[in-house]
Amino acid sequence: MIPHLIELRNRLLRYMLILILTLLICFWQADTLFAWLSHPLRDALGPHPVMIFTAPHEAFFTYLRVAMFFSFFFTFPWLLSELWAFIVPGLYEHERSLFTPLLLIGGLLFYGGGLFAYFGVFPFAFKFFFGFATDQITAMPSLKESLTLFMRMLFAFGLAFELPMVLLLLMHFGAVTAEQLKANRGYVVLIIFVLAAVLTPPDIITQIMLALPMCLLFELTLVGHRFLKKRAHAAEEEAASSESNS
Repeated sequence: MIPHLIELRNRLLRYMLILILTLLICFWQADTLFAWLSHPLRDALGPHPVMIFTAPHEAFFTYLRVAMFFSFFFTFPWLLSELWAFIVPGLYEHERSLFTPLLLIGGLLFYGGGLFAYFGVFPFAFKFFFGFATDQITAMPSLKESLTLFMRMLFAFGLAFELPMVLLLLMHFGAVTAEQLKANRGYVVLIIFVLAAVLTPPDIITQIMLALPMCLLFELTLVGHRFLKKRAHAAEEEAASSESNS
């Protein structure tokens, strides 16, 4: 037991070292990273965007939070690889063949969700809401509130896009079947919209823009599961045929 704990400690310490080094680099480039992160908002504000901070320390802590956010975002695959390298020796071969592609696909879906929020949701949502500004009402977003919104939305969409992985694991371990999901599709859609309302700010626009991709991912998961099931069944028949011939 002790050697395993020592190995886990060493792997986590190695990750923490990488995380701290990445944090320092990100803090050095925090201004550039924040400019990239806030580009959809500043673009929606017009040719002369203005963002404000209302406390002396707010700009400093905004850049620190930007550095922390991006350092974790960049090193998250490293953390997964360290945890996977620790766990994989204790798995059977068929478990490795199952979880290895799921781990890779899950990571891609997480980053895909974040990119969808940045390139698809942010520009539309900001331009829609800032479109209500008038000569008497001027938008001057706060650094702190804007950064909180950015991070919340990126993580919300990243986590929401993990829905296929959750469903595939539940179906693999027998907690639910594809037939049950199909029969209760209406309840699943209702749950998706409730989750979207919890994960996003309290406006119907971003809720719908999160819920609709989740519904699409749900349907694609059912199609993918049916394909994998047929493929596994064909492999079993081929193996049984080979054994009978031998």
